[in-house]
Amino acid sequence: MDNRKVIYKLGIVLGLAFSAGACKPTYDEIDNNNVISKPYVLYVGDTFGAIYKTNDGLNFQSVFGPDNYPATAMVVSGQNLIYIKNNVHIIENLGQAGSNTNPTLIGGAFENYGESIIIAPNIPAFKNRVYIGSVGDHGLMYNDSNGRPGISYANWKSDNDSAFILSPGNVITSLTLLDDGTLIAYDDGNKRTFKLTGITQKWSQTTGGKLPASGNFFLSHKGNVLLAADRTGANGVYYSTNYGNSWSPYTGIPTTSKILSMCGGFGQTVLVGTDGGGVYRLPVGSTKFVTANIGMPKNAFVKSLSEKYDYFKNNTSKQYIYAATDQGVYRSQDLGENWVKVYENPNKKGSFTVMY
Repeated sequence: MDNRKVIYKLGIVLGLAFSAGACKPTYDEIDNNNVISKPYVLYVGDTFGAIYKTNDGLNFQSVFGPDNYPATAMVVSGQNLIYIKNNVHIIENLGQAGSNTNPTLIGGAFENYGESIIIAPNIPAFKNRVYIGSVGDHGLMYNDSNGRPGISYANWKSDNDSAFILSPGNVITSLTLLDDGTLIAYDDGNKRTFKLTGITQKWSQTTGGKLPASGNFFLSHKGNVLLAADRTGANGVYYSTNYGNSWSPYTGIPTTSKILSMCGGFGQTVLVGTDGGGVYRLPVGSTKFVTANIGMPKNAFVKSLSEKYDYFKNNTSKQYIYAATDQGVYRSQDLGENWVKVYENPNKKGSFTVMY
């Protein structure tokens, strides 16, 4: 065969190969179990009460079937998945054979101030402790065995710290853990903040200038910056650099949009999910939010946001931000600037309400 024809055909094949490669999405999928030294697990709940999990953002498995009670908050502590529906429930040993599945830990009505109402500080100063707000004698209960009920549910204790005892009517409606290891609790009814640095320490009130009385605020954080978002949307998002002693407002989010979720974007940005307005993002170094809906419907209800790391065996890492919406689960690899849909419910029914 003429060598020129061979070279010509080879060029066409290579050109097609490169062209096909160029059409692939930039969101590469890697088998976490083989190349990841520390894989993440993302849990997500839907409006039917079902809970799913994934460790690559592509393949989702069922953890708990639908029961028509959607979860409003969840956390993993040790090998236990703890979540709030009408009551607080647990799946021990992450659903492995022989484990307890979905027993009730705590009963009670949970006010819908936001998703940050349950927290497990996975740092030595707090050991295996799990906190839940809005229940107990002073609006806060804890468990020192990763939430596990054990023989009796009595090992959930009310936090009767003197800071709360001296503050009658206290109900903790939100919790967040700053990067420096300080746990912040918030009482939205009285607009008060409290901080704790470890289970051997005492809570101390940090309230100085209060947040607007007209709002229903819930907490998050960006590194060591404390964040508070008004669920009604009327007052937007505030930040504090001194544990809640004073607050300053961010701008850019329309006051007509309710704020459903918030996360601190790996200490680099702030992302806010709204009810029908998609996501707003705080550019690095700015105090004004901008829309961040490339790849996501602009009218999405973004009910939960979660950050996940991949640590690779070659000592590199990747940062992912997931969004639970009424139109599926979306993922961003660039701090929320662009989104890709990675999952929707079987038969495209229902939407997603919470993730961790």
